[in-house]
Amino acid sequence: MVCMKRKLKLLIVITSVLAFLIVFTCDLYYRSAKRIRVRRETLSSEKIPEDLNGMKILFFSDLDYGEFMDESRLKNLMQKIADADPDVIIFGGDLFSEGVTPDDTMIQTLSTSLSGIDAPLGKFAVYGDIDHSSDTVTNAVNTVYSAADIEVLNNASVTLHHYTSASITLVGIDSGLAGAPDISTAYSAVSRSAYVLTVCHTPDTVEDVPADLTDYFLAGHSHGGQIYYVLGAFYTPEMAVHYFRGKNTVNNAFTLDITNGVGTRGRDMRFAAPAEIVLYTLQAEKAAQSTKKAVQETSPTAQP
Repeated sequence: MVCMKRKLKLLIVITSVLAFLIVFTCDLYYRSAKRIRVRRETLSSEKIPEDLNGMKILFFSDLDYGEFMDESRLKNLMQKIADADPDVIIFGGDLFSEGVTPDDTMIQTLSTSLSGIDAPLGKFAVYGDIDHSSDTVTNAVNTVYSAADIEVLNNASVTLHHYTSASITLVGIDSGLAGAPDISTAYSAVSRSAYVLTVCHTPDTVEDVPADLTDYFLAGHSHGGQIYYVLGAFYTPEMAVHYFRGKNTVNNAFTLDITNGVGTRGRDMRFAAPAEIVLYTLQAEKAAQSTKKAVQETSPTAQP
């Protein structure tokens, strides 16, 4: 009788493990790449004007349209972006997937979709390495951006306002892989007193930017490894070697934040590197301190 109970327990354990493996495998192959999370972050600094407190900046990268990212998946992505209700949208490059030759249908689909998302304070983009892969691809990318009213910041900067004269500065740098990054030109109009948000497709380009003129750096390119297993990853591209994924402190001066992107390449799978869009909310340091004080005063543990 005891032996039978042990065999039954062992059978239950084996069955449970097999069921888990089947569910995990099916999810990995058929669902993992289609899920898109919204990662929410707060950018807080005394250099952020109070007039810009609460401004929402949405960043996404690596659409890789045409291989696995199709019209249906694109529609879901655009809805998530619209639901986030951003003031500013920034795209980090690689509109089409590697090896894809854009046709008129693809260009029209992307133009219509990207035109449909609203960002009252501006839509911006930088080039990725695939955007430079051929004249045909570059022309298609530019056609889409023009139709969707997206301004390309290619080694250039722009000031972002929130209906007042107060502003922060957005710097866009060309891809360090296949592109021609020009740091000096990109930062030429940047004021030392401004809060500076820099975006570049390739994370390792961060090593070349001036630390004293950069407050936060956005990048993509690596897909977060796409399938990440701690000791290695499925996708490990050039120019994402020194800085590969997640948040990194650079020169003890500012933060590099590498998004996992929204598309996939090579294999339509993701593990420990979910597809994501990132929503940053600006918070003036004075406003942040006031919020912290209010929380402390209303906390049950606060001292009289």
